[in-house]
Amino acid sequence: MNSTRPFTRTAQKTFRKPLDFLNNLSRSAGQPSRSSNKKSDSYTGRRQNSQSSLDDTDHSDVEQYAHMESSRRSHSTQNSQSELQPAFPLIDIGSRSTSPYPRIRSAAQSEDEDDEYGPGSSIRPLVSHSAGRGGRWRGFWRQGGPGAFFFGTWIGWQIWVGLLVFWVGGCQFGLLLMNRFIMLTGIYKFPFPLTETYIQLLITHLLLIIGSSLMRFLSNVLHFVGFGAAVPPSHPAAPQGGAYRGSRKPGISAFVRWLSNGSGGIAGGGLFEFDWHVAKQVLPLAVVFVVKVLLSNFSFAYAPLPTYQLARIGITPLAIIFSCIMQKENFSGSTLSAALIATLNLFFASYRSDARVTWESVVAGVFSSLFVALYPILLLHTNRTLVAGLVPQGDVLTGYPSSAEEASNREETRAYYRTLHYTSLLSLMLLTPIVLISGQVTHIYHNIPFLDVPFFWAMMLFGGMGSWAVFAGTLLLVKSTSPLTATFVAVPRSAFQLAVINLFKIPAQSWAGVVLCWLSSLWFLVARRDEGRSQNRLRLEGR
Repeated sequence: MNSTRPFTRTAQKTFRKPLDFLNNLSRSAGQPSRSSNKKSDSYTGRRQNSQSSLDDTDHSDVEQYAHMESSRRSHSTQNSQSELQPAFPLIDIGSRSTSPYPRIRSAAQSEDEDDEYGPGSSIRPLVSHSAGRGGRWRGFWRQGGPGAFFFGTWIGWQIWVGLLVFWVGGCQFGLLLMNRFIMLTGIYKFPFPLTETYIQLLITHLLLIIGSSLMRFLSNVLHFVGFGAAVPPSHPAAPQGGAYRGSRKPGISAFVRWLSNGSGGIAGGGLFEFDWHVAKQVLPLAVVFVVKVLLSNFSFAYAPLPTYQLARIGITPLAIIFSCIMQKENFSGSTLSAALIATLNLFFASYRSDARVTWESVVAGVFSSLFVALYPILLLHTNRTLVAGLVPQGDVLTGYPSSAEEASNREETRAYYRTLHYTSLLSLMLLTPIVLISGQVTHIYHNIPFLDVPFFWAMMLFGGMGSWAVFAGTLLLVKSTSPLTATFVAVPRSAFQLAVINLFKIPAQSWAGVVLCWLSSLWFLVARRDEGRSQNRLRLEGR
């Protein structure tokens, strides 16, 4: 096309107007080619140099040639238009003319459009607008279900705490009824509180193992409803901690090693997971727990219910003192007044002038009050210590969480199950030699005739189930509220059980004490709720 050969005068005359016609056609189409531009420039210069000679051109030949060329070009354009039309318009980059083809929305869309409509606005939405009508229930499950509601909203969190209070208080009442039926009023009386406590703790540990395995089996369901934090870990926290490896030769030593440092169990480290460092941290809690349970059961076995409650009336005042000293907590005047007034009303409801009193049960009840008040504080402290050991740089969750993600923290879950596992395991290890040395096992084996009665072991099983429910629920309640709240739950529960166990046949002063105790408990509930709301507001403002 860019030939340098000179053109003759006749050729210039012949091709001048057809070339001008083609140049004008290309400009009108908005697609000038590089070769046509070069030709037009060269011929424009020559046209200026030979203007005088072009006037004598044979116009008839030029018009005939132009007519033939235009016919040929229009025919070829019609045949190839459908084949040569590209997916994107082939326009000159420097051209400012509008593209003849419709603009296709692609990755070249502007940033303003992305900000306004989102990254997926250029395509058909996955769910139409009409699909959301009537799908509020499905949307509730897609957004996290009950777990997101309980742990992600203030109203849901209050309902969750209320359910925990009802669960722990109800299970404590059921456990007291079972212990009363087993040791005092049942068909088969079993007045051996030490052995009975050991059997219940053994059943509690077995139920912890079964419950953890069931939680793992239902992990998909729990994650779907938003309770993924309840799924216990399946593997040890650190592989270098002596975890069982299948490459080792099988044998008794390998099996024992798997039991102590394998996988599964309660906390993910085997059925009998044991780490000396963690055991040292949990040992004080286990000692307090064993002494608390033993003294409480001993006092309950040798005293009537009003005397038992009077001997343990100082639990709430001691819990307030321990919380102020050990946790540096500052309680409002409403909280302190409500707690002390409810305790005083419980004293009036439980007081009996003609009650039978034995000094052993009173001493055991008084000393058990110290350990009962200390147990929730030490339980929370131990759990926080285990969390800090798992996540040295992390924050420990306290109180109302701001989102479901905080409640489903994996380290918090592992620390929770570790606290249960080591407390239960160390308690059994502490109680086993005491039970053997006491000689009660031999005496029971030779003198109790109903050991082969299924109903007796069914009662023991129900008592162990109550112990398991209280043991696992108390830690949840302490983590969700505070040690004082977990301790105070026993005050309205004691007033209620006093009326129920006596079949509502109590003196008038006792009824007045029960009613005033429940009203004071409602006052305590409102005061603690206001304190929790204020603390949550300050925490959010601090962010």
